Amino acid sequence: MGIQGLLPLLKSIQVNTHIKHYAGKVVGIDAYVWLHKGAFACAWDLALSNPTTKYVDYAIHRIRMLRHYGVEPYVVFDGDYLPSKLGTESSRAARREEQRTLGMRCYTQKQHTKAMEHFQRCIDVTPEMAWRFILALKREGVRFVVAPYEADAQLAYLEKRGMIQAIVTEDSDLLVFGCRTLLLKMSQFGDCVEIKRERFANVTGQISLHGFTDEDFRHMAILSGCDYLEGINGVGLITAYRLLRRFNKNVQRVMSIDRHF
Repeated sequence: MGIQGLLPLLKSIQVNTHIKHYAGKVVGIDAYVWLHKGAFACAWDLALSNPTTKYVDYAIHRIRMLRHYGVEPYVVFDGDYLPSKLGTESSRAARREEQRTLGMRCYTQKQHTKAMEHFQRCIDVTPEMAWRFILALKREGVRFVVAPYEADAQLAYLEKRGMIQAIVTEDSDLLVFGCRTLLLKMSQFGDCVEIKRERFANVTGQISLHGFTDEDFRHMAILSGCDYLEGINGVGLITAYRLLRRFNKNVQRVMSIDRHF
């Protein structure tokens, strides 16, 4: 998930923090991120269709951890697939099926370690898994919403409206959607990495985002390739950044020279 290579480029503005510093605030949760991570612990059972709810246990443990530190979670679920991402979703489904086939082959050959590796790569968060999490959230009295389409846009909307003050995720796409505060790599104890949009001007290293608007940043990400459009051959984030700088951030001029890529 996310824009390939984006988080390493933003390393200079990533701050190690703890969720306790968000006490008294509402934090948005990308539900499928937690469900996917929780499914790693029970990938074997999921692949073999054995009954398990360990993925729910994983997510609820983190819900309770947030509340322990005085943070109120607001969980957002993916809704329907976006037609514009049909190609991406189809290729992902094909890769998952390939991994499951390889995993079952290793399983029948009693190569259990290799089978588990393949099973973890074929994890797919199903509507049933999401529903089980929703039932658990209802029991806990936690607010949640199912987005019309992907959770990303819904989380960005909630933050823009002031209904949440930060977003727990592992998906750098949310920065491209315009989200202001992300909390990444959250441990079971609440340690996490904070990225704030307001620090973009302080990025150092291979790129400098000083003077970049949200639209400029979005253009850089799109030019490098995203889930909605195929990337331009030979253009990654750094090349996209340099091209935008070279042509005064005019994406139309950049696209007019795509024959040279």
